[in-house]
Amino acid sequence: MKCPYCQKEMEKGFIQCRDGVHWTPKKQLVAALSEFGKDSVSLENGVGNNRAVYAYKCGECQKVIIDYAK
Repeated sequence: MKCPYCQKEMEKGFIQCRDGVHWTPKKQLVAALSEFGKDSVSLENGVGNNRAVYAYKCGECQKVIIDYAK
């Protein structure tokens, strides 16, 4: 995948978390409870049997892009 910022090739990898990977519009007081936050979106895309998402890292821009499509 090409970086949308610098157009260099990004490295594919994973972001993993024991308690799930979620996006929330506001920071939660307890990270492990983020899945219960208002408007929470699960970023898990079924990678293996653990809580993980594919993510692309740009070493040049130091940005990470997460693909949470199933």
